[in-house]
Amino acid sequence: MDVNSLVATAFSGLSGVVIEGVTDGGDAVVVTARTRGVAVPCPVCGTPTMKV
Repeated sequence: MDVNSLVATAFSGLSGVVIEGVTDGGDAVVVTARTRGVAVPCPVCGTPTMKV
């Protein structure tokens, strides 16, 4: 299975999210994502953002 198919399968229920990248972080998988719509508050600091 290629990475695009894997990402599409793993995140298929998140239509409001755009996956921008998936990388091998050694002992973790690093996913870079953003929302499709307007900026929302960061869950940690509250700063408006379109990236998580």
